[in-house]
Amino acid sequence: MSDSDVEMDEAASHAAALKRLKSKDPDFYEFLHENEKDLLNFEEGEEDESDEEDVDEDEEVDEEEEPEAITPKKFLAVKEQVRDIPTAKLCRDLISSFKIVVRQTDGLNNKVDLSKSDFFNDIIKLCLIDLVPALYKVLNLSASDGKKRVDPTKSKAWKKIQKSVKGYLIDILKMISIMKESSLLIPILKHVVHLIPFYSVSKPLTRNLLKKAISLWSGEEETIRVLSLIIIVRSTKKLPKEYHGKILKEMYFAYIKNTKFTSPSTWPMINFMKRSLTEIYSLNPEIAYEHAFIYIRQMSIHLRNAITIKQKEALQTVYNWQYMHCILLWSHLLCRLVEHEPLKTLIYPLVQTTIGVINLIPTEKYIPLRFHLVKALMHISESTGIFIPVLPLILDVLKIVDYNKKSHFSVRPVDFSCALKVTKSQQQEAGFKDSCIFELCSFVVDYLKCYSNSIGFPELALPVVMQFKSFMKQCKVSKYNQQLKTVLSKIEENSLFISERRKSVSFSIADNGQVKKWEEDVHSEGTPLMQFKKESRKVVEVVMDMPPKKKKKSSK
Repeated sequence: MSDSDVEMDEAASHAAALKRLKSKDPDFYEFLHENEKDLLNFEEGEEDESDEEDVDEDEEVDEEEEPEAITPKKFLAVKEQVRDIPTAKLCRDLISSFKIVVRQTDGLNNKVDLSKSDFFNDIIKLCLIDLVPALYKVLNLSASDGKKRVDPTKSKAWKKIQKSVKGYLIDILKMISIMKESSLLIPILKHVVHLIPFYSVSKPLTRNLLKKAISLWSGEEETIRVLSLIIIVRSTKKLPKEYHGKILKEMYFAYIKNTKFTSPSTWPMINFMKRSLTEIYSLNPEIAYEHAFIYIRQMSIHLRNAITIKQKEALQTVYNWQYMHCILLWSHLLCRLVEHEPLKTLIYPLVQTTIGVINLIPTEKYIPLRFHLVKALMHISESTGIFIPVLPLILDVLKIVDYNKKSHFSVRPVDFSCALKVTKSQQQEAGFKDSCIFELCSFVVDYLKCYSNSIGFPELALPVVMQFKSFMKQCKVSKYNQQLKTVLSKIEENSLFISERRKSVSFSIADNGQVKKWEEDVHSEGTPLMQFKKESRKVVEVVMDMPPKKKKKSSK
């Protein structure tokens, strides 16, 4: 075949490959068409850089040569050269070989078969391990020390390998889409972390990388989630601030999407997303305020509709896991950024919305939901120092449930940790009431512990003391009375402790400075409730750490 015939055959093959790419991944093809048109012609004109300034004569010859894929025979020599004395041409040839691997993996290239030997994996390993150090040497770049940003475009040699590197970055994104197994995806993501300075050269490529990283960040495998988060944080910092809002919005929607179903297996993932999203928002307090304002307002509108319409559909827009996790996210964020004054103004509407949700359907069916939101309110109160009247919301559980009513036997207490409501059959079990009393006592101790050093603790704890005593007179179940009695004795002991310390006070109650110093001294000394909470936590830890009992072998 003549040279012209070969070129026509290659052009036809390339056009067919692009056609298959367009049908298989239209979004990716559209991205290339709109933002990197020259990259659609992967082989054509890739090395047309002979007009570059400050290039040696020998290097100009290399630029005019068409890069060749590395053959198995040349592989060992190339491997040593890439590590020791890399050149621009060697990097281009290695990238071209990786391109063949990606196309073959995706079924776009049937001409070259690399899968019959270990050569297929060797090329990938060589790129993942040695390509970035080689590029740094060719471009004469120094590794980032955290203060100085690595910018490949400032290197004189950048134009020699610019198109090849961009093609490689796109192939890496393609490889991420192809790879489904965690063991294969993890090393690629580790490689991407080191490629971020090269992705940051192109805003469209960075945005496409972030889209894939956000998708992986909301997945289930822990290592992949962490690596994706690193990619998101570092890539976001490279983009101008006008892009940050869109990225955070995509992450927020991914968070909401993954909270629709909550179980013990998905809770760690949701918690990771909540904490990591909070940390990224903390890098942009202005955007955090804007989003928090919009979405807290949106939640309050849903609540208002549920209160006024009182239809099943309206109630379901509030009483679901996605709504609950929104409250948990924004409460966590406001606690994290409490020093930011604009965000601090959103605490009041969030607290009011949360209390409104609790009181929307105040029945025993939704006691688990009540406890989740009470925990959020307690977190806000403890972290911000703002007093929130949480005790009535906790003590209402004593009135909502009829503890004297005969219950069905249950093997263990009902688990509220991943539930928003309980069924009718569960409400009739003794395990449900056991869980209610246990959680109520825990929340009362946790809440009062935060104020156990307060000079006004006896007055704050008085409603608890009165309601506990009233309940114990009416309740006929001794084990419930015993639990409340234990907590009550510690509350009264703490009240007496504060009252005794108040007798020696010489300053006025209006002297806020002296009151604060007095409370700090009491806190450093410790209170009975603090000690009780510490001891009860140790008991729980001992029980959790105990090895399971060995089953006795049945004698035949």
